[in-house]
Amino acid sequence: MQDRRHDIIQAGIATLREHGYSGFTQPKVASRAGLRQSHLTYYYPTRVDLLVAVGRAAIEGQLAAVDAVLTQASLETVAAAIAKVAVRHETTRVIMALAQAADQEPPLRALFLELADGIVSRAHFFLKAHNPAATEADARLLHALSVGLAVVDLATGREDGESRAESILYSALSTISQRSGP
Repeated sequence: MQDRRHDIIQAGIATLREHGYSGFTQPKVASRAGLRQSHLTYYYPTRVDLLVAVGRAAIEGQLAAVDAVLTQASLETVAAAIAKVAVRHETTRVIMALAQAADQEPPLRALFLELADGIVSRAHFFLKAHNPAATEADARLLHALSVGLAVVDLATGREDGESRAESILYSALSTISQRSGP
């Protein structure tokens, strides 16, 4: 049964990536997972139940990516790693679709809060390792900057998006690491 749930979740993520929130339907996910809709509803009775499960998987994936990025040793390598994630359009599409869903579905709002808080706490830990004066607000700034860069890159599709993002992120990380107080 776990394999079937995994297949459904992967089909849900792919559906969000391709069709966004408005195109995320149980029939589309069922078809992509190779199931009849009645079988899908056995596992996830409502669209919201399915969205929450897909959101949970996407959030776990994002937090794992953040953990991998923040294990880098230097500000330069972290800036480069965050930039690489920020220009991964398929990930940005899923997160944007889930953000749209969170605007309408309270259970998804709770998951988004968990994601934001998880990223900020990890970023704060990383920043404090480079500057003990770094604050949670610095971590929230870094998170907001990363999200903004991802959205702008998706919307503009610039060829130099990754290098632009890396430069901006390195500038922000350097500023935070050199600051002497709040």
